[in-house]
Amino acid sequence: MTDSLNARVRQVLESVGDSQAEFARRIGMSADKLSKSLKGTRRFTSLELALIAEQGLTTVEWLLHGTEPRRVTAMAARTRERGAAAPDDSKAAALGYAEWIDALAGVGHRLYLPELPSLPDEAGLIEQGSRLAEAACTVVGQSPRGVPARGLAEQWEKIFGLVAAAIDLPDGLDGLSWDTGDFRLVLVGRTDAWTRQRFTLAHELGHILAGDATEHPLTEHVVPSVDQGRAEIRANAFAAELLMPRAEVLESAAAGTMSREALLSLSWEYQVSPSAMATRLRTLGVISDGQRRLWSAATTREAAQYVGDPDRHMQYAQQSGDGWYSASLAKLAISAYARGDISIRLVAAVTGLDSNRLLDLFHPDSEAQNEAAQPAAPASSPAELAFFP
Repeated sequence: MTDSLNARVRQVLESVGDSQAEFARRIGMSADKLSKSLKGTRRFTSLELALIAEQGLTTVEWLLHGTEPRRVTAMAARTRERGAAAPDDSKAAALGYAEWIDALAGVGHRLYLPELPSLPDEAGLIEQGSRLAEAACTVVGQSPRGVPARGLAEQWEKIFGLVAAAIDLPDGLDGLSWDTGDFRLVLVGRTDAWTRQRFTLAHELGHILAGDATEHPLTEHVVPSVDQGRAEIRANAFAAELLMPRAEVLESAAAGTMSREALLSLSWEYQVSPSAMATRLRTLGVISDGQRRLWSAATTREAAQYVGDPDRHMQYAQQSGDGWYSASLAKLAISAYARGDISIRLVAAVTGLDSNRLLDLFHPDSEAQNEAAQPAAPASSPAELAFFP
């Protein structure tokens, strides 16, 4: 294996076109150490392999085993309109995460993948989705009611072994999911429509738990509620039950006479759009189809104004529009960096923070340490929260 590894390192060296001494300087090694490692009398460290892979635009997995970079073979995607971006357009985003995860795994930092709830045997897709959501709620142990998208993502990452993030996706693509057996990836698009982002997150979790996004092609790319494919029907039923549990909604609706104002209050309480809540109430037989059509025109902004909480609406809209990184992947990368297994550049890629800023956060100079003795200013962005107490 050492001979093969050294041969692949030499391939990288040749592709870069630097002299051996210059290449060693670029990756922070002495020329003598690089020479000894290439001759097999010294082992490359994990960090050195990570830096070599970075210079060669490849992965540590390829250096160690010759394994070609991962290809996207199956993704479940939720699109906003007919003719919108297909999952193939989002390969770059998915493969970017795959490369980061593979690089961390290559130096011994692997994601924990707990066992998932089993897909119920019921024949009906809606029933399957609903029962799967009930099982997921049991595993989580608490209602998602009132928890914003980023909070749900961090919670579900821990419980279901996800890597979940809100990033720029191609126009028309709300989210994607991909379960390779090595990782479970959920990406949702950055958008000011935070209730939609939250529903998409739950929808993609439904695909993961139902096994829709495993290593086989999935080609449903249609508008929700219009000519839905089987996987989309089940994932939407899952999201509706997960975010608006039948028993809870029926109990809340029974507390008073249902009206447009009551709908606005309910949608805000459950942090879903008035349209989603109206559809849920119609499905549960609480309101008529005429009421659903009439009240579905209401907006989340109206709901926020009705309950007197427009500031929180703006806060959620900004957070979902700014996007957020995967907490689980960031922690894994930070741990690998702290142990000297990867460079700061991988932490920067995972978190979206500038590498120089990260170095300042991890290794403050003496002046910064003196300033740290003073009361610390609060973190100014969601990304900074991982590095401040």
